[in-house]
Amino acid sequence: MKRQKRIVVMGCSFVVGLALLGIGGTTMTNNNVTVHAVTTPADKGLAAPEKVDGTQTEAQTVTGNSTSGKVTYSNGANSATTATYKQQKYGTTSQAKTGFENTQNLTNADGTKVTLSDGTKATSQGVMGHVYVQWQKNGWTVTTVADTEDLTTSSVNQTNKTVTAVANKVQKSLKSNKVITQNVTRGNVVVYDGAQQKPVNNISWQQKNKVVQVSGNSAETTAKIAKEAIK
Repeated sequence: MKRQKRIVVMGCSFVVGLALLGIGGTTMTNNNVTVHAVTTPADKGLAAPEKVDGTQTEAQTVTGNSTSGKVTYSNGANSATTATYKQQKYGTTSQAKTGFENTQNLTNADGTKVTLSDGTKATSQGVMGHVYVQWQKNGWTVTTVADTEDLTTSSVNQTNKTVTAVANKVQKSLKSNKVITQNVTRGNVVVYDGAQQKPVNNISWQQKNKVVQVSGNSAETTAKIAKEAIK
């Protein structure tokens, strides 16, 4: 009889634990195993992925709704935010255009003409410690940024070759992640060469009356989030 009572008590504890988990999103820990009740982007009508393919990055906070929502990403529950997804819907495409333009910080490169490996014509220009390579294709404006202090080159010609190689790498990544191959009303990409400590990489686009902005420390992670969201 005593053994039966122990089984009943354990069963009640388990049911109470599940109830708490379902009601409050409470974390239940048992033998170092933690279970979380997480709101996913899809629950809020957002196109952002819950997890980023091939990385440890996943959604940590999801706020708002399909009209105006935001998702933050990190590499763990207690880690700093490494990427952010924002989605905004407007009443008209004209309002969306204005909203899109207000979120951008475009730098128009106007300098030396260069050609990417796929034949795309681009422009290279050095401005205040950075070298930009910029091109337009399929409604997208793409800008790659390299710090001049990272460019161990002795001539303008060699610098152009180096930054063009960076642009080719970015172009290849954006194509493989099927970002700039997607048809959008307009889009803007700004990608920095090398690892970044801040979410300076940015991929934004307007699709009719919806505007999406993805920013992140890693250019590759930013592209992967955009890839899932832009489908």
